[in-house]
Amino acid sequence: MKRRSLLQLTGAGALGGLAACSGGGSDTGNVGNAGKDLAPWPTYVPFAGPQPDAPGDDSVGVQPLYLTYPAQLTSAYTEAPGDGSEVTAMVVTYEAPPKPLEQNSFWQEIGKALNVKLNVVVVPDPEYAQKMTTLMAAGGDLPDIVMFTNLNLPRRAEFIQRGCADISDLVAGDAVKQFPGIANIPTYAWKGMGRIGGRIYGVPLERPMPANSMFVNRTRLDEVKAPVDWNHDQYLSAMRDLSSGRRWGTGWYKTLFTGLGGITYHAGTWGAPNIWAVQGGAFTHTAATPQFEQALGVMRELTSAATHYPDSLTASSTDMQNNFYNGTVASLPNGFGALALPNLQKIGNRYTLGLARPYSAQATPWRSLGNFGFATFKKAAPERLKVLLRIVDHLSSPFGTKEYELINYGVEGRHFTKENGVITTTELYKSENSSTLPIRYIGTAPTVLHLPGYPEVAQAAHEWEKAVMPRSIAQPAAGLQSATQSSKGAQLDQILGDGIAAITFGRKPVSSWKETLTQWKAAGGDQLAEEFAKEYQAAS
Repeated sequence: MKRRSLLQLTGAGALGGLAACSGGGSDTGNVGNAGKDLAPWPTYVPFAGPQPDAPGDDSVGVQPLYLTYPAQLTSAYTEAPGDGSEVTAMVVTYEAPPKPLEQNSFWQEIGKALNVKLNVVVVPDPEYAQKMTTLMAAGGDLPDIVMFTNLNLPRRAEFIQRGCADISDLVAGDAVKQFPGIANIPTYAWKGMGRIGGRIYGVPLERPMPANSMFVNRTRLDEVKAPVDWNHDQYLSAMRDLSSGRRWGTGWYKTLFTGLGGITYHAGTWGAPNIWAVQGGAFTHTAATPQFEQALGVMRELTSAATHYPDSLTASSTDMQNNFYNGTVASLPNGFGALALPNLQKIGNRYTLGLARPYSAQATPWRSLGNFGFATFKKAAPERLKVLLRIVDHLSSPFGTKEYELINYGVEGRHFTKENGVITTTELYKSENSSTLPIRYIGTAPTVLHLPGYPEVAQAAHEWEKAVMPRSIAQPAAGLQSATQSSKGAQLDQILGDGIAAITFGRKPVSSWKETLTQWKAAGGDQLAEEFAKEYQAAS
């Protein structure tokens, strides 16, 4: 696609295109799963890949570690998945727009491998929520594949149920075996995505089990003699020592104050439940626990000590991440998927990337939903849906395959070289990869710990997972549906986010949290708890 066409498709005209999933109406369907005939989760058929240098542990979320690249690769497919047709996918992006197709050799090679004319419509992250909300209220045709992040969009489930393809018959149970890449997606990723009305409407984009984690500049932490295993006082002392001149110890950004994103590390450190706690079948929100208030207190301490980036409430996620990569801030909460080669290349030789361990002995680190979001499909005849699923399947090819190599590193000799078990990317890779052309948000392989050129970072991440994840706890409401969540979830998240921000930045005392909690409950929080309890029982 030409750049002009790409930008036009991300504008208002493209937004109407997605509303085929909404039917253009405002009625809500019954998206719950209680009392429904539940489509079975797709059968998990793990890929028998190369032997890792250190094993993973799926039971607690430790990934397999690969310090070197496999010497022998297998071919996942004998033929291309596409039929030569045109396929349009709409995805979020956290990068600048990709180079146009005619100037982008990576894009061209992906199209050849898939045997389709692949149009990728990118929506910049700062615009994603507004554009997706707008498109769900409009009318028009739908792109073939639409990617949803886990952002809480109003009436998202109804939007999908009404107009997007129900793919249950193609992927539920053993049916998924016709798509080996999709069958290799672990069950936890599907459960985290959830069913809608008992049916399956998307393919999850798998992510590791660690939830939002605190990424740190390990080099600067070593300079101030901050221990790897620290306590509360040592943590605060390190953040103070790191903050001077135009450099800060901690960084947040505005999108992390829309709900619970920015407080995840601190809440888990103090042992707060992962969003919800279930006891005797009843749901209690983490915001109502004393451990959560302890976490709020630490965030207030950090800003009182002037350790935080001063524009935390206005900086975009992209700008704040760049501030972390260039060394302006020394720590930043982010999704675990940020542990990726393109981001390490942004850091370069400035410092060594690390992950912060909890600073309390009572820690219960939070697990993620097991996915970054999911891909949905335009309603179509079964044969067309199979083509689209084969494309997602191909893009989900596992580590150790030739297909994975192309998708993740490009063309050997052009985007990377390979010698003695080490992948070395070229200058061209920086502008042509699966982040700048975000095909990894159409389909993606289950992640492993392999970071070419940065084996020490991968090793340290594996040690972090082994130390932290055995104590981690899952989110009991993961994948559950709720009418209140669908209609008011974004509003409820904003109430909590505004309350967190007010305390964090000193506009209100920590004691004001009880007022925020009362407001949240009255606005629908109590109803949310009741609905999740009902769904939880049905899914058990």
